[in-house]
Amino acid sequence: MTQRSRLNYCSLTSLVLLAACPDGNGDTGAGTTTSATNPTTGATTTPTTGGPGGEPTSTSATSEPTTASGGTDATSATGETAGTMTDPTGTTAVTGLTGTDTGDSALMIAPDNVVIELVDGTIVTQDFTATLDGKDVTAEVVWAYDQDAIGAMNTATFVPTGMLAGPGTLTATHPQAVDDTQVTVKIKKTIDPDGLAPGFGDPVGPDPALSILYPYDNTVFPLKVASPVVQWGGVPDGSQYKLHLQEQFYEYTVYFTANNPARHLIDEVEWIAISDSGQGAKSDPLSFELQRKTGDMTFAAVKQTWKIAQARLPGRIYYWELPSQCGNSNGRVLSIKPTEAKAEEFFPTGQCYGCHSVSRDGRTVSVAYDNGSPFPLGTIDVSTEPAVQGPIAPGSGLGGTFSAFNHDGTKLLFSNDAANAGTSSLVIADTMTAQVLNPNVMGTGCGEPAWSPDGKWIAATCGYTDFGWTFDAQVAELRIAAVQPDGITVADIKTIVPQMGDVGRPAYPNFSPGNEWIVYGRPTQGSRSTGNGKLYMVGIDGQNNRALEIASSDNKSFNPTFAPLRAGGYYWVVFMSRRDYGNTLVGANRQQLWMTAISDPPTELPDPSNPPFYVRGQEDCALSENAYFAADPCKDDPAATCESGIDCCNGQCIYDPQQDKKVCGEKSECSLGGNSCTEDADCCDARSPCVDGYCQEIFPQ
Repeated sequence: MTQRSRLNYCSLTSLVLLAACPDGNGDTGAGTTTSATNPTTGATTTPTTGGPGGEPTSTSATSEPTTASGGTDATSATGETAGTMTDPTGTTAVTGLTGTDTGDSALMIAPDNVVIELVDGTIVTQDFTATLDGKDVTAEVVWAYDQDAIGAMNTATFVPTGMLAGPGTLTATHPQAVDDTQVTVKIKKTIDPDGLAPGFGDPVGPDPALSILYPYDNTVFPLKVASPVVQWGGVPDGSQYKLHLQEQFYEYTVYFTANNPARHLIDEVEWIAISDSGQGAKSDPLSFELQRKTGDMTFAAVKQTWKIAQARLPGRIYYWELPSQCGNSNGRVLSIKPTEAKAEEFFPTGQCYGCHSVSRDGRTVSVAYDNGSPFPLGTIDVSTEPAVQGPIAPGSGLGGTFSAFNHDGTKLLFSNDAANAGTSSLVIADTMTAQVLNPNVMGTGCGEPAWSPDGKWIAATCGYTDFGWTFDAQVAELRIAAVQPDGITVADIKTIVPQMGDVGRPAYPNFSPGNEWIVYGRPTQGSRSTGNGKLYMVGIDGQNNRALEIASSDNKSFNPTFAPLRAGGYYWVVFMSRRDYGNTLVGANRQQLWMTAISDPPTELPDPSNPPFYVRGQEDCALSENAYFAADPCKDDPAATCESGIDCCNGQCIYDPQQDKKVCGEKSECSLGGNSCTEDADCCDARSPCVDGYCQEIFPQ
């Protein structure tokens, strides 16, 4: 295979393409940049609204494709076409021809290493040719581009989608040879509905007043999380602003006017496009700039750097909303998907209930009801819509508070007497029959249990000496025990975090998706969220105990739980904090949900946490407590649509060419990326290890 990586440019006059230059070997395809229209060459530039953000504000052209695209209609060339089959899984399969590059024949694609720039929604296409030993074989090859979200081939013409930017590989396959080259799409978009841009002159100097309140500098976001509301202070009403976001291949600018409290919600569609166009949280950080113009004075931009981890974060957060000024007189459990910014009351009962946990498959929620002592326990089946009462009803005879499911959801571990901490014990019951299987798992004086995702470990806070509520106990230590083969007894109970050595006490442990780490809080008022508190993590062997200072720098952070899977090179932890939220919640001292990225592996840094981001969609008038991050209810219908294996109860999400989509299906000889596994050998791609029970999909860093 001929792999060419030249990227040379020739200087031409204005409005002419940076043309490909002969290189002495007859190759005229080096380093092409396409970004404009010149009617004299026949290159196609189609003004469209292709891509997020609505109508383009400018259709000005700046340069020209070397090989004119012969009048291709960009609006009809993005689907499956002759010679190219688009696979919605994100790869392009070449069918019909099998090329063998023997080295005897030289297949050459021209132009080589093309960069196409799309400005304000204008679609620019690019024609390609293929020669075999100098003979034109363009019509004899099968063309394929491997990033269908960025563009596709219509015969020998590349047509960008206008939705995403980034690099991809274009391959030409001939019966006698194969060649490939890189085709990169850059997107530049400016939104200026009120024509403010011309008024921004040269800066008079640094901005003496503007202060970004949210997001925090160096925040890490996952893919497809709801866009942030940028919030700032120290500015007069009526000021004009230029907000600029830029990464390697996508550049976005918006002009607007704002009064106090000064805020701007980044357009959701643009945010997704920018995020999905990123090339890695570390290698392609997102530059953020906010520039102010007040009166006739323009100030220098205030700058931050954000990072976008290149993987989605599946699942939803279940949290307890306490009675508050929102008009809800009873505590209730709500769920919220970080991608949707909308809270859902999935099981309205009219009763106060909380102290919840969720099964690993996301299908069952356990709760405690506030109408008895000990609090009656029950389960809710959330695999149906609407949710219904589960097998354990409030009158089943089980009572207690906080609970945890085992790995397969067949057993429930809970503390049985929260009102008497010194005598509280952990109980294991059958989730279908409510039968008690073990009435005292780790001895008396234990509560706040956690069960590891693989079912092999139980953690809890133990050693209570108080005789009030468990969450008022001032003394406790974090203990762990190994679950025995019978699934209901434990051995080797040991303390991994003692009471002494730091302020407060360990509270509410939670296991990482790979079972190797535990996050916990250290509140100063029992395990309540009313005092001070920071977040910590520790290995299950008691080693590498460290404070997550960056995530909990406010010293008002509590109750951390891991997301069900790692994503994009990070663990993700949701927790509650009473910190200010920009200029939306100032001095409210109100518990709200926040999320932080934990670098993987966490041992490489003294503090592996990152500045947290706010979980949009929760009611900011409420108190949001006890967040529990769980998978969405898995689907057991073999024809159900899915994105990856965690969406399916059998862990297998397979592309079905007949339906042209991914559906829950049967495992083949090996598991594709994102599907369930037990060891590395289960994964089809040798570069895709088995992580957290799923073949780790390859992502850019």
